[in-house]
Amino acid sequence: MNISGKRQAEQRRKDGIIDKLIPGPVLQKNRRIIIGFLIFFSAILFFSSFFFPFWKFTLHAPQYPDGLSIKLYLNRVVGDVTEIDILNHYIGMKKLIEAAKFERRIALWGLLLASFGLFGFIFSGRKSMSLFPLIPLFFLFVFIGDLFFWLYKYGHELDPNAPIRIQPFTPVLFGKGKVGQFETVASFGIGFYIVIISLVLAFLAFFLRIGVCNVCPEKERCSLVCDKIIKWKVR
Repeated sequence: MNISGKRQAEQRRKDGIIDKLIPGPVLQKNRRIIIGFLIFFSAILFFSSFFFPFWKFTLHAPQYPDGLSIKLYLNRVVGDVTEIDILNHYIGMKKLIEAAKFERRIALWGLLLASFGLFGFIFSGRKSMSLFPLIPLFFLFVFIGDLFFWLYKYGHELDPNAPIRIQPFTPVLFGKGKVGQFETVASFGIGFYIVIISLVLAFLAFFLRIGVCNVCPEKERCSLVCDKIIKWKVR
């Protein structure tokens, strides 16, 4: 057996091992179906995050042994909002309900539109398919950036005529911090981590889709939209 034949035999042996471990035959025959399910669940999870809190903030002090907590959803704030607003009033901070009015108003429809946008990945071409898995990632960056903006704004635009004067500050976005005599703890909520799971599923679908495109006979002519995704057979 020549060197070329040995290499081919070795490659077939490796492919056989991979097929047994992955499992290969199922993946090859039903890859597009798997991609569709991954994107479907990614979109469902992405939208369902709306119904869960994205961020939690807790204040601890001797006079509040159980602490005061708020949970931030995309469209509302729940928890000890009144008590924290009263404390914030003494240092000249605005009420929580006044923050992010525009963002809360468009949150539901924006998330719904973005979730439907994920389905466009199924019919996207080689030149555009990498954009769709970025939707959940972009959303997370926007959420974190917007949250930090409002934390900074609230901590630096204090009423100069407040009963208690403190130096401008930025409440912690994640982890432990301190505001006056209060110890603070901030953490991301269930909704935030649901979007991360949605992101992982979307990128997994993307990597499987690369395999589909690599064996497509039309791959060199593929552009923004793929009209062959349902028609041609996978190798």
